[in-house]
Amino acid sequence: MNLMHLRYFCKLAETQHYTLAASELYISQPGLSGAISSLEQELGIRLFEKKGRNIQLTKYGKEFYSYVHEALNILDTGVSIAYEHSGKLNGSIDIGSITTVHSDFLPTVISQFHAKYPKIQFNIFQGQTENILPCLENSTYDVGFCTYNKPYQDMSAVPILYQEVVVVVHKEHPLAAKDSLNFSDLAGYNILSYSLSQQIGQQFYHLLQEQDVDFPPEQLHFEYHNELYLCGMLMQNCFTDSVGLMANVPHMIEFPDLITIPVNGLPKDFRTVYMVYNHRTFNTHAVNLFIDFIKENHSLGPEINL
Repeated sequence: MNLMHLRYFCKLAETQHYTLAASELYISQPGLSGAISSLEQELGIRLFEKKGRNIQLTKYGKEFYSYVHEALNILDTGVSIAYEHSGKLNGSIDIGSITTVHSDFLPTVISQFHAKYPKIQFNIFQGQTENILPCLENSTYDVGFCTYNKPYQDMSAVPILYQEVVVVVHKEHPLAAKDSLNFSDLAGYNILSYSLSQQIGQQFYHLLQEQDVDFPPEQLHFEYHNELYLCGMLMQNCFTDSVGLMANVPHMIEFPDLITIPVNGLPKDFRTVYMVYNHRTFNTHAVNLFIDFIKENHSLGPEINL
């Protein structure tokens, strides 16, 4: 039985489309059709059947796929481990991450990992938690660094960063001289924070609603998708009548004219950033090595498994 034909079969089973599978395999569609036909003749069963313009696995094809997929994964892992022993381990890891970890955490851990596995490459995709988690679910990304307020099935999450809530103001702002603040100190100011389309925006909005302070709706501006944009707005002199409400992140070093002030009565770990991965899907040996590296060197607490 041809090993390459088995790989072709798995790709077609996953895409359920001859043209797409052939494109991803870098072969012609007639070549793919011939390989599948040869495999079906050798097995004596139909593996696929038509479904509209696409195809789908037959019941025999589904059963065969479960065994072939597992066997190929074991084979690929064995090859990767052999390469690791010989110092030839390579591959790539696709990471989806929120901006919070881009400036210090992610460069640090990748540099540390590269010191041991220099041939493994990383592809970094910036996004929001709401976009990253579905991409982990469908295996578009191998690993994500994001929040985890709305757990997804089959995901594991390892806490790697804790962030406190801070108020951010321009150095010329009337509140800039304070060492800490109460929410009552923010009354009368425009409050700039994260977009309500994001989990963190909803979290901060509910936090304000829980306070014994009347914040008029017209003074609440929950419309900023990341800390960089929010801080950029506060840098303008015209925003001395405004304050930013956000998580304390490393980006602040890029804005020397802004002051961060902690809020009294809130925990230092108000917001947690996690390494998240799908523990049901097959991960390459390189990906598993990276996940284990983060767990062993940067975990701040027990792993969450669903």
